[in-house]
Amino acid sequence: MKEIKKMLTDMQKKIIDEIELERSQSASAITHDIGDSIDLASEERDRELYQLLCERDRRKLEQIRQALERIEEDTYGVCEECGADISKKRLMVMPFAELCVDCKNEQERVQGKDSLNLDSGLPGFMDSEEEEL
Repeated sequence: MKEIKKMLTDMQKKIIDEIELERSQSASAITHDIGDSIDLASEERDRELYQLLCERDRRKLEQIRQALERIEEDTYGVCEECGADISKKRLMVMPFAELCVDCKNEQERVQGKDSLNLDSGLPGFMDSEEEEL
């Protein structure tokens, strides 16, 4: 468990360091470009990309925080869906995993089916359940 906890805290530190670096580079670029002619479209695209990266980093930091909390509560490594142990191999690859492989596969299968159902309103595309009606 110490190995995984260290992995999580190292990941957390790396993400925080990357956020700080991106912030300082962004601030530097803004002050540098004040006197230059600025391509506004490029600047807007860079700003949107930065926001997307920040959001992704915030989500990952939250997942890490929750995993560290589960370690403290002694519930780490237990699937939140079925209660089975999550394999050590999976935890080494994805230390903030909340679901075992089987439950994660099922979740993705259901989410995939749900997204396909959104498109099923097209003529000629029906669920097998709809065809039976």
